[in-house]
Amino acid sequence: MKKYAVLVLSLILILSAVSFSSAQWTRPENLKFPPLKFQPPNPANFRVVLANGLRAYVMEERTLPIINITAIINAGSLYVPKEKAGLDALLSECLIKGGTKTRTGSAIEERIDFLGGTLNFNVGERTATLTMSVLSKDLDEGLDLFFDVLMNPEFRDDSLKLAKGRLIEQLRSANDNPSQVLAREFQKVLYGDHPLTYQETKATIEGLTAADLKAFHGKYFFPKNIIIAAAGDFSRDQLKNKINKYAAKWANKSLSFPAISQNFLQPEPGVYFIQKKINQGYVSVGHLGIEDTNPDYFAVQVMNFILGGGSFTSRITSKVRSDEGLAYNTGSRFTYRWGFPGTFSGYVQTKSETVGYAISLILKEFERIRQQLVSDAEMETAINYYLESFADFFQSPIGTMVNFANLELQGKPMNYYATYLDKIKAVTKEKVLEVAKKYIHPDKMVIMIVGDWEPCNKGSDKFPGPLDKLGKIHRVKLLNPLTGQLED
Repeated sequence: MKKYAVLVLSLILILSAVSFSSAQWTRPENLKFPPLKFQPPNPANFRVVLANGLRAYVMEERTLPIINITAIINAGSLYVPKEKAGLDALLSECLIKGGTKTRTGSAIEERIDFLGGTLNFNVGERTATLTMSVLSKDLDEGLDLFFDVLMNPEFRDDSLKLAKGRLIEQLRSANDNPSQVLAREFQKVLYGDHPLTYQETKATIEGLTAADLKAFHGKYFFPKNIIIAAAGDFSRDQLKNKINKYAAKWANKSLSFPAISQNFLQPEPGVYFIQKKINQGYVSVGHLGIEDTNPDYFAVQVMNFILGGGSFTSRITSKVRSDEGLAYNTGSRFTYRWGFPGTFSGYVQTKSETVGYAISLILKEFERIRQQLVSDAEMETAINYYLESFADFFQSPIGTMVNFANLELQGKPMNYYATYLDKIKAVTKEKVLEVAKKYIHPDKMVIMIVGDWEPCNKGSDKFPGPLDKLGKIHRVKLLNPLTGQLED
């Protein structure tokens, strides 16, 4: 009788579970969700002006006892004269390691390590950034180190000597990595001899002095040329008061930025080949692109996602990788840089004998997106990607503050994020076709290949050589990175 009761009870439980499951669950494809809604924060709610015009974007975030601070300086490699190429890299190495008037570099690094924090500096193309992370209990000491480095670098000789040695040693291997060679030489062809493409040599690095670094620092590092981004476990008013103690002692200067040409000569289309005895070809196919301030920026983003920027869903990836099995790494990209046109390129890394065939497939996709409307499914995937990834701009408090600071520094509209989603939603299939025709130019294509000439030129059954089927051949000789002269 007891066993019978247990069996009956088990049956009742099973039937109840089945009934509950049928009532509560449905197939994944039938699930319905409300539209994703995310309202971006307003930059004006976080902006403050501190002593001597030092601007800041500040967010209180008390979840963890950590404080993150970034100083973004309007200065970068673009403003380094050709004869002093490498100054930006040396400055990156030595701002902290070179110490200050009252602290050695090793003392600064040892103290930050003792506090369990981080302090890093880097010079980019148009901005330099000093970043610090410390526990909230160590904020006062952290700020003292942060502003001492920012305001009073000393660039001691021992740090300069070590840094120069490291940079020169890096030059020795600058032509060894095919992907790095491809990126560097592709830009040199598109931009020509320009501050965007200047390269340091052993001589320019050895010629740099502490006086050069101090002159660059003195010219660009002052309150009105810097924006602070801060987020973490602090009181906003208290942080303002603490920073003001340093900013109030920091004098402003007058500054005129170097005039830099924005006119670039159109390179001759064709194949630009760099010989390396390797078993693969590294390829970029393209020309100059647009600035991210271009009114068509959002439509170009959507178009490129469909063309080759959308990973496995994109046309180039589907054709070259999935259908033909020619490459793991392939696609297309529009790169962007502040104040200058970026680049547009299709790219692929494939076996030497299939280089020509892979390029031909990419060129066909360039033409196809210029000739036909994309499909509804492609549009839906692309639009949804940008809508659903929009919140990534704000996934960390310090990242959000840095984004707002960069908007202001670059002179972009402060409602950029507030209008972002509407501008993406406004892109249509017709607009995608329009921008593809407008910004992809088959007659201007520079096809740069880093690889072994003989097998690349011979080709394969599907695309037998020679490579001049794709355009006039330009044999590019690399410069010796140490001397800046042609290699033997």
